[in-house]
Amino acid sequence: MWDYAWNRVAVADISLTPLLDDPTVLIVAADHRLARKRYTTMADLADEDWIVRAHDHPVAEVLERSCRAAGFTPKIAFEANDYQEAQAMVSVGLGIALAPRTAVRNPNPDVRVLALGADVPARRVLLAHRQDRLRAPAELAMHQLLVDVAREYQTKL
Repeated sequence: MWDYAWNRVAVADISLTPLLDDPTVLIVAADHRLARKRYTTMADLADEDWIVRAHDHPVAEVLERSCRAAGFTPKIAFEANDYQEAQAMVSVGLGIALAPRTAVRNPNPDVRVLALGADVPARRVLLAHRQDRLRAPAELAMHQLLVDVAREYQTKL
């Protein structure tokens, strides 16, 4: 599971283990003016056209909140159904997009991924299990494996 600070997951009888904070990154075309940078800020993006996830996806709220905090309203050019579609649209210059870092681990070859820093909200990735049942040894082992992998991944971000 995953959530953002303004809409935390809270379910009765479910135990949550935070695995990692997944930073939000910027996706630009390989020929975009920022493509050679590794980092930028939202303030540098006020005049850009944006591609956003469709159907009130939470990353659209990340975009709205981040742009508002930087002092501008985003110009939405297109909506995408998933992060791969958003990358394809970005790759041909239709706009730029936000995505969680884990959603672009294998980026389209015609896009670049830039860090945005702590000013843009990260999503929290969680492991959930029911509290009302006995956990099998295999489930406990898988839980520990996911915690260990997430810890290792987090140190590489």
